[in-house]
Amino acid sequence: MKVGCLLIHGWTGSPFEMEPLVAPLESEGYEVRNIMLPGHGTSFEDFQTTGWTDWEWAAEKEYQELAAKVDAVFVIGLSMGGTLALHLASKYPVAGVVSLAAPLYLYSFFPWQMKDWRIPFTPIVKNFKPVFPLRRRDDEHLRISPWVGYDEFVSMQQLHELMKGAKKVRGEITAINAPILAIQAPTDKSVPLGNIFLIAKSVSSKEVTVKLLRIEEKVTGHHVVTTHIETSKRVVELVRGFVKEQVSTKM
Repeated sequence: MKVGCLLIHGWTGSPFEMEPLVAPLESEGYEVRNIMLPGHGTSFEDFQTTGWTDWEWAAEKEYQELAAKVDAVFVIGLSMGGTLALHLASKYPVAGVVSLAAPLYLYSFFPWQMKDWRIPFTPIVKNFKPVFPLRRRDDEHLRISPWVGYDEFVSMQQLHELMKGAKKVRGEITAINAPILAIQAPTDKSVPLGNIFLIAKSVSSKEVTVKLLRIEEKVTGHHVVTTHIETSKRVVELVRGFVKEQVSTKM
């Protein structure tokens, strides 16, 4: 059986986030496609012209192209990429899905869960302050959790697009019946931890595995578990093991 793995990076990120998984999965004989979403990997100005429908369309196109070449496809995504992977799993007959710190929501009032108190006001704020400057990741942050993407500014319109997409997928995931592996750091500062449990209880899959990977350092936001020095190797081990196990049951 020919197996394909579709890797999907996160919001404002790049395929760099998913690169640690490429060689290990290829070493198992799988065809790996590490995609670049529209508006990413070029310029912040390009990013500002894109939205959820563009990202969703690109993920579906990449899935369809890979599915045409292999017998089974696993969809694996980080952050927004994980949300897109869940969308694909709700619509297509995937062999398995891996969500890594994937959001179905970005904030909650009860219980209080949000990175920034201004997030709930995004739909309003975007109309009079479309871009906010951010403090770039410093060298120590990048040493601990390497990352490539847009981190000097946040575009409120695109943040709203992410929020709308997450809400859409939240209504879709009951249709997922493929085996699922969900991974997140309990101290993730970008995506509320409640998301991983919402995913686990909402899908219709008979096999749901939840893994919480604890991070000790106090410098980063504990979100990009694929490249973080404390979690990267474990993520690779878990994802490779998950795919191998599912493939072995299907052969």
